[in-house]
Amino acid sequence: MQRAVENISEKTGMPPGSFISVGVKEAIPSKFFVYNIDEANTRMQEVDSLTPNLLNHNDKTLLWVDTQGFSDKDSIHTLFETLNIPSLLQEDIINTRHRPKIEAFDDSLLIVTKRIIAGHGKRLHTEHIVLLLGPDYILSFQPPVNDSFHGVRDRIPKLKYPYTHKGYVFYMLLDNLIDGHFAIMEHLHQRLDRLENKLLNSKEESSPQEELTTLKHDIAMARRIIVPMRRFVTDLRFKRDNYFLPGIDPYLTDLSDHIEQLAESCEIYSESITMLIEINSENINIRTNEIMKTLTLISTIFMPLTFITSVYGMNFDYMPELRMQWGYPICITFMGIISLFLYRNFKNRKWL
Repeated sequence: MQRAVENISEKTGMPPGSFISVGVKEAIPSKFFVYNIDEANTRMQEVDSLTPNLLNHNDKTLLWVDTQGFSDKDSIHTLFETLNIPSLLQEDIINTRHRPKIEAFDDSLLIVTKRIIAGHGKRLHTEHIVLLLGPDYILSFQPPVNDSFHGVRDRIPKLKYPYTHKGYVFYMLLDNLIDGHFAIMEHLHQRLDRLENKLLNSKEESSPQEELTTLKHDIAMARRIIVPMRRFVTDLRFKRDNYFLPGIDPYLTDLSDHIEQLAESCEIYSESITMLIEINSENINIRTNEIMKTLTLISTIFMPLTFITSVYGMNFDYMPELRMQWGYPICITFMGIISLFLYRNFKNRKWL
């Protein structure tokens, strides 16, 4: 997907709630899935643009509009105007650089978060996800690829009351989004295992420093996205009377368990990558010490040889050995014996 980044400075001087998108421009056209859910059945329409007629629904019908992509600003504006979305919530929805948060606004509940995607080269990146629970509607916003709610689409047509209530559908969307992060945790776990085996078992001289750095970055990013979701689930449990039917507690508890598992995995992986970085540093130090040790031993072997050659390099006229017929072979032999003796001595001590 081709993207360009818009600067948030475009909003400078504008009043709060101005309809100005911030973040990512998408080249792929937007798609809209409009669901009308009642106690008996579910009707779905997939369209390329939204009109007020598509958004009309009666009081007994739950409207769920899933927007995939933020490129069609006219349709998104039509959606906001038709459903009377407060301008401050509009601003949060179309700001794709917004931090994760949960916010209650009159009779609406907004969750702004990110989903984590494993892209090319096994690197992770985040994408903007918004869920808005209103009086008789649910709005979801996500990028046009990697559908986060495909599980909910499969289940919606089979639901009967009370599971067609807006609170339960909203829970399903959030649960589907959170469960998608388990695959990301498995991806990080596999990368950690491979890197740990490489550091502990490999005899390679090179250091996987780049791989360590990218993995540390990806784990930190996952932690920044997943840990705030704990507060989302906690706030939902406190606000259940306003948005959910009685009996939702077991589902919210299960949702809380899932996010706790993900958050604990993030903490464990953070500790693991710190440990691997320390192991890599120790490996580098060990290899450096081995190199210095080898150089020191070589210098030790050549030290007496250098001394001998320096003595006979002085060229005094009355040095008796200078005129010996066998002086040169004897000197070379003696130097070889010294070198061999030192080498065998170091070898026996397992210094070489």
